[in-house]
Amino acid sequence: MAKNLKDLIAAQIQPRMSDVKEWFIGQSRLASAPFYCSIDLRDAGFKIAPVDSNLYPAGFNNVCEIDRKNGAKIFRSEIESLFNAQNLPNPEKILILPENHTQNLYYIENLYHLSEIFREAGYEVAIGWYDTRSLNGETVSPVSLKSVNGHELTATPITIVGESLRAGEFVPDLVLLNNDFSSGYPDFLDQVKQPILPSHLLGWHSRSKGEHFTHYNKLATEFANLIQIDPWTITVQTETVQSVSFDQGTGVSRIAEAAARVLAKTKESYKARGLKKEPFVFVKNDAGTYGMGITVIRDPQELLTMNRREKNKMSVGKNGLSIQTVVVQEGIPTATRVKTAASEPVIYLAGTELVGGFLRTNTEKGLEDNLNARGMVFKTLCMSELSKLKTLNFDSEPSEADADDPVLELVYGSIARISSLATGIEQSLHWQERIAKEGAPRFHQAFEFRMNGRLPEPNPQKIPTTQKG
Repeated sequence: MAKNLKDLIAAQIQPRMSDVKEWFIGQSRLASAPFYCSIDLRDAGFKIAPVDSNLYPAGFNNVCEIDRKNGAKIFRSEIESLFNAQNLPNPEKILILPENHTQNLYYIENLYHLSEIFREAGYEVAIGWYDTRSLNGETVSPVSLKSVNGHELTATPITIVGESLRAGEFVPDLVLLNNDFSSGYPDFLDQVKQPILPSHLLGWHSRSKGEHFTHYNKLATEFANLIQIDPWTITVQTETVQSVSFDQGTGVSRIAEAAARVLAKTKESYKARGLKKEPFVFVKNDAGTYGMGITVIRDPQELLTMNRREKNKMSVGKNGLSIQTVVVQEGIPTATRVKTAASEPVIYLAGTELVGGFLRTNTEKGLEDNLNARGMVFKTLCMSELSKLKTLNFDSEPSEADADDPVLELVYGSIARISSLATGIEQSLHWQERIAKEGAPRFHQAFEFRMNGRLPEPNPQKIPTTQKG
């Protein structure tokens, strides 16, 4: 095992750069990456892999200012590419449809910076507000929002006129979702004629972490073979367990059995590579977000002896939705620190283009814990820094020798792009299943998707159901 995995991966990418670029382009043609997403990475020093892929990402307030400015150009290019591919005039007006958070001042700060990115890109931008009263014809006053840094925003309740979504007198050419509708998307979105990015069909009401990592591991293995590295170093073992309830005790023994398998296989992999470490696993809500519904397990017996507090934690996710499916995933410790705090990089992309990022740090958690929890703080991770640094060392400035050796950009950027492409496969398969069930799509619903016959055939048994309303 090489002492520095990042150097090894970068050294294998650099002489094959033309092949790597061709591979990414080819994969994008098979299934395009989502309009935007964020990827949570774990770097253990001996393994680097994503641990989550988030559509409709928040946190743009944690992206550094220079990346937000550069991101405006990248997002405009992505929008123009999508509209030109459909022979449509480029949009001028964008409506952002956010989460209905009025008390989360940091989310409102994110909303401010997200809207500023698109204004910087040259678009007229407004913020909508989902309120069933306005959709039912009642007059509803605009919502005043104030961020943690004092930025004041106005969100206008949305209405539907014919098939046109609007916010007051503002009629957008494009709707940008920043809401994952975890509880199920409202059915009026199916009737909207304007393009919606990313599609409302792809929230956690439909997505599956297990499905994502199945696609990611296949792509990552192919990429590893292309650059001639051990695929184990960039993949993450994941099993899905369905029909469970920690509250009722249903299926917990099957989760424990899956944990035993993943722990045993990880231990074998450690031994084969001379790693003297004890394995652990994360048990996660298969449709989870906000860091909810996650626990760390080192012995399968821990799952069978949970106390009531631990069971309650693993019983509900965002919006109080019951957890019915989990993934059991090989635990990847983090070797990244800010001072002494355990940290992990989060990378933002538009399509497959890197937009920005930050480091999630948590002084209350250890190197093997879920860091997306109480106590987390954020440090900017500019793409300009990423292109210069070999390591994340915040006790010193990057040296001149680092400037021509963009190790982190090559490594973290490549792995984040692979995860983004895996999310694109989720999109395409979901859309094929939707077509198989409901027939030809409305134009706007298929706007972001590219279909290709080489993708797996849709499985009618896996067509997700949504809770509309």
